[in-house]
Amino acid sequence: MKMEWLEAFQITAETQSLTKSSELLHISQPALSKQIRNLEIDLGVSLFIRSSTGVRLTPAGEILLKGSKNILKEINSVRKEISLSQGISNITIGSWPSIATSYLPHKFAKQELKDRFKIKISHSFLELLSGLESGLIDVALFDDREIKHSYYSKFLFSEPFFLFINAHHPLYTNQSSISFHEIKEESFVVLPSTCDARVLVEKEFISKGASLKVASEIEFGQSILGFVEANLGITILPEIFIQNTSENVKAIAINDFNISRDVSLIANDETLGKKVAAMLQ
Repeated sequence: MKMEWLEAFQITAETQSLTKSSELLHISQPALSKQIRNLEIDLGVSLFIRSSTGVRLTPAGEILLKGSKNILKEINSVRKEISLSQGISNITIGSWPSIATSYLPHKFAKQELKDRFKIKISHSFLELLSGLESGLIDVALFDDREIKHSYYSKFLFSEPFFLFINAHHPLYTNQSSISFHEIKEESFVVLPSTCDARVLVEKEFISKGASLKVASEIEFGQSILGFVEANLGITILPEIFIQNTSENVKAIAINDFNISRDVSLIANDETLGKKVAAMLQ
C-alpha cells in the first residue's frame, strides 16, 4: 500500500468525483483511476461504486476512509518531525494561484530550496483547512481573519484592492482613482465565495450598505483578467494581480474602499510554521 494511493483514495472519497480529485491532485484522471485500482487490488476489495454522477463508497471504502485519515496524518507527522530535525525540507504548501504565481517564486529564489517543497493550488480556504487537518499540506497561505481555526498563524503581508478595467473602458479609462459610490451599482466578475478576497469584498460592500452584484463567477483570477482584457466585465481584486496584467488592463485605486487582504501563513505544526514564516519574510 503506497501513500499516494491512500491520498488519491481519501480525496476522491471526500469530493465524490474523479474529475475534481484529479484537479486537486494535479494528475490526469486515468492516472488517478490507476492509483485507486492499485489500492483495490492490494486490499482485494472494491472501494467505490462508480456512476454517471460520480462515485460513492462501498462498505469496505467506508472502513478504509475512517482509518486512512489517521494513517496519513501519523505518517505525515513523522515525516515532518524527521524533516524538521534536518531543517526545512519536503514541505507541502497550499496556496491561492495568485500567491503561487507572484509571491512564492520571488521568495524561493532567495532560498536554497531546490526540490525541497511542493505547492498545491486551491481555490477554497475550506480545501486548504481540510489539507492541514489531514496532513496533506503542511502550511497554507491565505487571509484567515474571518475564519475560525486552531492552527498556528503568522501574518506575512498586506495588500489593498483595486478596480480592474479594460484600458478602453468608456466610463473609467481616464481616471487614476475612483470612489466606491461611482461603482457600487456595477456588476462584477468575481472569484468563488470560498476565496478570501471575495469574502472581504462582499463584507466591505455590506458595511457600506450596498450589495455586491455578480455578473459571473470564475475560479482563476488570471481568467477573470482575461475577461476584463476582452472588455467583458470589470472586477475588484487584490494588488498582487497587477503584476500579471497586460497593457489592455488598467488597475484603478478605490479611494474609500477601506479593506486589505492580510495574507498569513497557517500551519498544523507551530515549529514548522515559524521556520517557514521566517523564510518568507
